[in-house]
Amino acid sequence: MTRTAMGGETLDPPAGSVGDEAVLRLEIQGASKHFAGVAALKDVSLSVRAGEVHAVLGENGAGKSTLMNIATGTLQPDEGEIRVGGEVAATLTPARATALGIAIVHQHPAVMPDLTVQENLQVALPAAAFAGGARQAAERMLARVGLEVDLADRVETLTLAERHLLEIAKAFAVDPRVLILDEPTAPLGNDASELLFDLVRSAVAEGTSVVYITHRLAEVRELADTVTVLRDGRLRGNAVVADISDQELLNLIVGRELESTFPAKSGGDGEENLSVEGFSGPGFGDVSLVARRGEIVGVAGVVGNGQSQLLRGLAGLEETSGTVSVGGRRLDHRELLGEAAYMPADRITEGLMRSLSVRENAALSALSSFRSAGFLSRRREVSEVRGSLGSLSVRAPSLEAPVSALSGGNQQKVVISRALLADPPLLLADEPTQGVDVGARSEIYTILRAASERGVPVIIASSDAKELEGLCDRVVVMSRGRVVETLVGEEVTEERIVSAAVTSTAETVSAAAARRATRSSRLRRFVEGDYSPSALLVVLMLALAAYITPGNERYLSAFNISNVLLAATAIGFIALGQNLALLTGGIDLSVGPLAGFLVVVSSFYVLDRSGPAKVLLGFVLMVLVAAVVGLVNGSLVRFARFTPIAATLTLYIALGGFAFLLRSTQGGYISLGFQNAVNLRFGPLPVAFVVFVVLAVVMELALRRRRWGWRLRGVGSDEDAARRVGIDVDRTVIGAYVCSSLLAFLGALMFMGQYGIGDPSQGSAFTLTSVTAVVLGGTSLLGGRGTFIGTLAGAVLLQQLLNATTFLGLGSTSQYYFQGLLILVAAVVYTLARSRRRGRPAAG
Repeated sequence: MTRTAMGGETLDPPAGSVGDEAVLRLEIQGASKHFAGVAALKDVSLSVRAGEVHAVLGENGAGKSTLMNIATGTLQPDEGEIRVGGEVAATLTPARATALGIAIVHQHPAVMPDLTVQENLQVALPAAAFAGGARQAAERMLARVGLEVDLADRVETLTLAERHLLEIAKAFAVDPRVLILDEPTAPLGNDASELLFDLVRSAVAEGTSVVYITHRLAEVRELADTVTVLRDGRLRGNAVVADISDQELLNLIVGRELESTFPAKSGGDGEENLSVEGFSGPGFGDVSLVARRGEIVGVAGVVGNGQSQLLRGLAGLEETSGTVSVGGRRLDHRELLGEAAYMPADRITEGLMRSLSVRENAALSALSSFRSAGFLSRRREVSEVRGSLGSLSVRAPSLEAPVSALSGGNQQKVVISRALLADPPLLLADEPTQGVDVGARSEIYTILRAASERGVPVIIASSDAKELEGLCDRVVVMSRGRVVETLVGEEVTEERIVSAAVTSTAETVSAAAARRATRSSRLRRFVEGDYSPSALLVVLMLALAAYITPGNERYLSAFNISNVLLAATAIGFIALGQNLALLTGGIDLSVGPLAGFLVVVSSFYVLDRSGPAKVLLGFVLMVLVAAVVGLVNGSLVRFARFTPIAATLTLYIALGGFAFLLRSTQGGYISLGFQNAVNLRFGPLPVAFVVFVVLAVVMELALRRRRWGWRLRGVGSDEDAARRVGIDVDRTVIGAYVCSSLLAFLGALMFMGQYGIGDPSQGSAFTLTSVTAVVLGGTSLLGGRGTFIGTLAGAVLLQQLLNATTFLGLGSTSQYYFQGLLILVAAVVYTLARSRRRGRPAAG
């Protein structure tokens, strides 16, 4: 079988790559895939032999990642067949692909930022990978890829390169039969890339098949045996690497002859338009550099030596000292933040608003330039955005398509387009061509050069020394946060850049500060961790008790303590369920009316005159109703695509109505014996509260140490990443809502004991109270983060505060003000703290 390339050239596939069933490890036959009617793949076939590196090349949007997502079960093809080891793999899923020995390193790491490094490993890998001790096994995995981070560090604190290394560690940990590497070296420095190459060679020597996706032809030459080229979703050719030239590959990739990759450099005789002196900030210090009109300044160094932090400082994103002058005008921190255009290396976390469209993402920084007579001109906006995206050859179904639907390289082009549309006085680009195809790189270089010739200072940080040599007029080389050498003109060569970076003996910016940070890492992790809100709540409880007790001895009486704990238990059971929904990134507004409705149901069955069979039937009905409500909530969210608020609000209203249909007024007195059992206590300690505490502790242990808990938090942290590591997102979310409703049943049992009567008006207020308790405990409204211990503490503190209003003579109305104020303050404080931590890059 042969494929015809551009210009009529026929490329013969390598011997054994087609038709030799004995050596074929992975086969994809006639795969096609469409998104919103647009073809991403059209009749593409790929055959990978055992013990070979098979490179897959193509422009951004050519279909490479789509093809690999089909191979790993993340996507299902519209047409085509997948064979693994000669056997047809029907309805492939990520979990099934893993079981078949297929592992993938995604272009965008499939890691969940709110989980720790070790939790990310354990949720993604089979239990067998941790035989002999989970911690020891995890440490071996990281050491294998040269990743030096603490297993207890949250992944959100890792740099982009470290996240990629973590992704690589996961893939190699299972010793796969087929290993797919999608742009694995894009964010890595030379040392990490060389280590990866050695790992690939070792794996291939042991018979592993490697599919290697890259935009770097040098890597194809170094590693690959076979190459396949895609363009516009179609297979354009395949060949033995040794039998095809770089120019032939480029012609296949872009479908045209490419001119010189790099535009001509500046003569360096323009006026000075940028001056940076004594510039210091987190991760870098005492940096000085200059630029002249028409020059592009490069920032080089081994990855993690302050390059990214320097650009963030120049963008006004970090607190800094020193001076920055652009065009003779000195800019302070706020002016830099408002005027400098910054293109981050991590486009997913920092560069894009994934829920917005392509047009909205591109236009966001330049909206003021689209105004006409004081109003935003949609026509002008669309025209400018279309022109900018067109100059970068961005491939998108339409301007209104969600930016998340684009390939990684096209997303990077949208980030670049946004920066250019803003017409900034200073342009900062961190790894601007990361994940971008060879054709688009040339276009990006030309656009950056044109910006510099217009007088805009352009500074780029890149881990590719060859790129810096070809593009930049001057390069500052950094080591440990300091500039160790400045190269100008003919001095800017790959050899000089690499030599300066690897031979430097510069000291760190602040060795003492680094030592203090190391010593305080445990304390820092606790302060920034999930349990610090719980500790804060305990302090507030003690402070409140100390404030009220001197003026009222009854406050700490056994009777009052017991009442507070019973009330906390009732709302606490419901709050535990609410916490489950919030951890997945949802919310359950129906828990309050559900608890009230269940009490009404019980008022027909759990009566003094009822026999045991009727009482049992009542409890069974309550459990069934709760389970059905949870199932309906989860199904509306996952299958009907309702937002969690809309889905659970529907049940909120319905359950309130059903309660009034069953009882229009209060009625049905709950069995006195049941009430006494619920309110049983030993001294000031209710038995029910002990049960609540035990349940919260058990759920907390499961949340931290069991796959169930990792999956729950993983879905809320990053649903897409969770799906790619094999988590059944639908089952996890629906299960959370079912459990939420069943915990509301436990809350209803407490209300039966406390109120003793079926009241259709009860319930609605319990929703707000449960949310307040959960948020007080530190659970994020964004999902992925929280504790059941915090929910326990939040429920107790909330009831203590509401009880305190009585002793302080503040009246019942103040209780609602307290709840509203508490949830507002807690949500704002915790969410802002989380956002700051996510926005702060880890130190190099």
